[in-house]
Amino acid sequence: MVNKKNGIFIIVAIVLICGAFILGASSNEKFIETPSGVVSEKTSTFLNPTLVAGLDKHFIINFQPLRKKFEEIQKKYSQHTYIYFLYLNNAAWVGINERELFASASTVKVPLAMTVYKAVESGKIKMSDMYTLDELNLNSRFGELYKKGSGNTFTLEQLMEYMLHDSDNTATNAISKALERIGITDPFTEVYSEMGWEFAEIGKQSDFGKINVKTLANMFLSLYNATYINSENSNNILKLLSETPFNEKIRSGVPEHISVSHKIGVAAGVDTFADCGIVYAPQRHYILCLASNGSDEEGAKSFMTEISKMAYEYVINN
Repeated sequence: MVNKKNGIFIIVAIVLICGAFILGASSNEKFIETPSGVVSEKTSTFLNPTLVAGLDKHFIINFQPLRKKFEEIQKKYSQHTYIYFLYLNNAAWVGINERELFASASTVKVPLAMTVYKAVESGKIKMSDMYTLDELNLNSRFGELYKKGSGNTFTLEQLMEYMLHDSDNTATNAISKALERIGITDPFTEVYSEMGWEFAEIGKQSDFGKINVKTLANMFLSLYNATYINSENSNNILKLLSETPFNEKIRSGVPEHISVSHKIGVAAGVDTFADCGIVYAPQRHYILCLASNGSDEEGAKSFMTEISKMAYEYVINN
């Protein structure tokens, strides 16, 4: 038989145990071990959420050694070169001649695609709209669509695939014409402005025949974060750019199983070549934008492959 005093003690103990259990269950507090110590998920309100989630091991702060490696590679080549690297986990970056201008060539097809999707989102045009090629659209300098000849009809979506996947000039001309028909005669100014383009002059038409690797990187950053067009359309562009057959520049410095969404630019007449995109290294994505002026394409390929390989190895091994 339990006496009154012992009974009260037992009841109090049970209440305390149950209360502790309930409070513990409701708080569901988690403790996570990080390189800087053990942190509580509950009490770390003011810390970077990725730290609390245990993802800080994928942060890389010091890219000075990578910059030195880039500079060593640059010295091996006689042409003028441009580099911009952005580590997407914590926005650390390396830039060399990153704001200097060079011929944009086919890199303008990325902002053109962004303008098309912006028009789709505002209801001005549909990807299912049909467009018939005419003689003025045909361009044999890049791509095979010109071989179809005038009079052939394609959806805007099909033209977009030709333009991004194959860097097709005929498709690009047709898309530009389709935009003109809905009143978009300047498909670049708004996009470039949103991407931080700093060379526009008030009251003057900007020259979009020039670009720099920093602005190109901003375009890919915008697509990656879906800040200019919505996530579905941003993903569509990046998916098409991940399937391109142009594998001799940034792509050739990265293992085959790693996805790379990138766009090349070729202005062979002025010995200028560019490649820019996102490298999806496991849990360590980064943007790499490169250009070369003053050598043939083989020299540009060699430079870009070497830089790309160095960037990938540094990111993976640190």
